[in-house]
Amino acid sequence: MLKTKLPTRRERRIAARKAQLLDAAAHVFSHKGYEKATAKEIAEVADVSEGTLFNYFATKRELLIGVAKAYADEVAADIESVQGETFEDMLAQLMANRFRRGRERRLFMLFLYESRLNADVHQYYVQEALHRIIAATEQRLTALIESGVMRPVDPAIAARMMSATIMGFAALFELGVPIDSDSPEKLGTAVTDIYLNGLRN
Repeated sequence: MLKTKLPTRRERRIAARKAQLLDAAAHVFSHKGYEKATAKEIAEVADVSEGTLFNYFATKRELLIGVAKAYADEVAADIESVQGETFEDMLAQLMANRFRRGRERRLFMLFLYESRLNADVHQYYVQEALHRIIAATEQRLTALIESGVMRPVDPAIAARMMSATIMGFAALFELGVPIDSDSPEKLGTAVTDIYLNGLRN
């Protein structure tokens, strides 16, 4: 059996520092936008010097790419890990998880707005984040279809429909449109009910 090579202490330290800087960049980007955010502000939020920041990321563009990848990693991992006793429970939990995360919603709105103005944002949001999230959803749905849990619909269309629903609610939340639900769990259950049972009486 091949042994998996564990990361060294130095590699773990570098990974932790990068995660800290990307978390700070996501915070600043989500509040100020990509163009208005500065390396100085990101370094201050991360509690490091600008020099330290540039030791890990040479440009703000590199930080943006890193944030998009980290965003996709987090969402894809969540999609892959969701469990439930029934298909309905699993789908409701998946929806609730997406509705719960405020910063994720703000990053979505940031990427959506900035992608019209900046080719880099469009490229890395669409290619690094959005496509990966949809692909992870499609892969999960395909597995459910193959196991007989879900009926054989087109998983590509179903994945895009789910992503569009989640992004639509994200936009409503961030625009301040009231939604008659007092928790992400209840909203996830209500949306899942409509998905599974439709609108006809």
